[in-house]
Amino acid sequence: MEDSTALNLDEKIQKLINNYTELKNKYADLVIANAELEKELADLRNYKTINSTKLMELEASTNKQSEEIEFLREENKSLRSQVDNYDNKMKEASTKIDSIFDQLKDI
Repeated sequence: MEDSTALNLDEKIQKLINNYTELKNKYADLVIANAELEKELADLRNYKTINSTKLMELEASTNKQSEEIEFLREENKSLRSQVDNYDNKMKEASTKIDSIFDQLKDI
């Protein structure tokens, strides 16, 4: 009976050792997997930071370009107004010249 009890106890101890070894191996695998996930997370955070910076730069560039476009529109509007004024003055001058020539013909 003592032999079977001792054998049974040895089997239980061996089973515990095997289970401990298996758990230890699984823990080591999980530590490695966790390290890989932490690295991936750090890479993603870095990627997010870089993209956020690029996005801010693009938004600033877009805002600057929008301001430049608005300035150019206003400048274009002003220049068109000046051209219209010059056209009107040219028409007035042409009319005056025609009037002077008409007066000279009458003389």
